[in-house]
Amino acid sequence: KIMTELQEVEFQLLKTFVEFCEKHNLKYFLVGGSALGAVRHQGFIPWDDDVDVALPREDYDRFIELGKKEFTGDIFLQTYETDPNYPYNFAKLRNSNTTYVEATYCFTQMNHGIWIDIFPLDGVSKKSGKVYFAMKYKLFRVWFRMWLIYPRCATRRPRKWWWPLDILLDIFMYPYYVWNINHHMNKRIDRIMKKKKYDECYYVANLQGAWFGREIIKRELFGEGSKAMFEGMEVMIPEKYDEFLTAIYGDYMKLPPENKRCAKHHTKGADVHMSYKDYKKNYKKW
Repeated sequence: KIMTELQEVEFQLLKTFVEFCEKHNLKYFLVGGSALGAVRHQGFIPWDDDVDVALPREDYDRFIELGKKEFTGDIFLQTYETDPNYPYNFAKLRNSNTTYVEATYCFTQMNHGIWIDIFPLDGVSKKSGKVYFAMKYKLFRVWFRMWLIYPRCATRRPRKWWWPLDILLDIFMYPYYVWNINHHMNKRIDRIMKKKKYDECYYVANLQGAWFGREIIKRELFGEGSKAMFEGMEVMIPEKYDEFLTAIYGDYMKLPPENKRCAKHHTKGADVHMSYKDYKKNYKKW
């Protein structure tokens, strides 16, 4: 199986991430489509366009603190602290010599290099019973606040043909932008997510994952992890990966219909050989 040029760059970022975690004895897991790819394809899902990894909160926080000192050059660790206009409470490891401009953030002045996503895993419940309402409420609190800081108004230019709508949206969103001065709202989201410790909980979750309630997983499914091969490299996936992938995807070994086999990110520009800064100067596509 041949990787696309985009996947080649992402694989090198994943390799850098894995080596860093092994060097510092940090526990991590491939999650989402990357875990599915490791099991079903022994690498990338052929049409996938990103990599998702996650670390238990304590390991994640250590990764961020250590990574901020090490990843300061062409490989850049992006958080809301290292890149002020970046909106999320999870991190991205980016190759600054490349370009991948997500349509959603095409007007946001931040690092637009090709990336892999790095999520924290947080505790959501110490109980083993049916407490899904409380857990989903916690998910809602995180997602609602993330949505409020999603459009980074005042950090982007109005679009050429949509400027009246963009200005109205900016007026509506501006109070939330002001409220997030000094990343107040990001820090509040962090406090919500960190309230229960991963190691003390029966249920844990990637609270910022794409699958919402399906992301609430028994901690034992992650366990100490299982080894798997990903494009010829040994990686860690959840220990009980069959139960984990079934909880997220159902019959995960069944391929989706051909019309569903497509990348999930929309781009305003991509180049594996040119930095996002040079791309913007040369093409001015965003």
